[in-house]
Amino acid sequence: MKEENELRKKYGAPNPFTVPEGYFENLAGKVMEQLPEKESQPQPEVTMWERVRPWVYMAAMFCGLMFGVRVMVNQSKHPVSSQNGHTETFSEIPDEYIDPIVNQTMMDDYTLYQYLTDANTEIYQ
Repeated sequence: MKEENELRKKYGAPNPFTVPEGYFENLAGKVMEQLPEKESQPQPEVTMWERVRPWVYMAAMFCGLMFGVRVMVNQSKHPVSSQNGHTETFSEIPDEYIDPIVNQTMMDDYTLYQYLTDANTEIYQ
């Protein structure tokens, strides 16, 4: 407070900045008069492709993602040569996954063995 009083004595209290009388009452109107008129532009017609394009792009993205996953899964398989000279591809599945699947088939060991020996291997190539 003491410093403020000293500053007022030294420099004075009146504000050196002034604004003409009635300046702010008409300011908004004067600014609006100086702006150019806005021309109404017709809205462009939205085509069917512009509406469908995001959905097509999203479908293409998912197809690419599925293709990429399929390629990565196929790279993890390794070829195994059979007795007749054909190269077959098998993926190793741990027994812990196979056992529940076999149990759900409701086959006993003999029926499963018979099914596997009678299976046509041509359909798997």
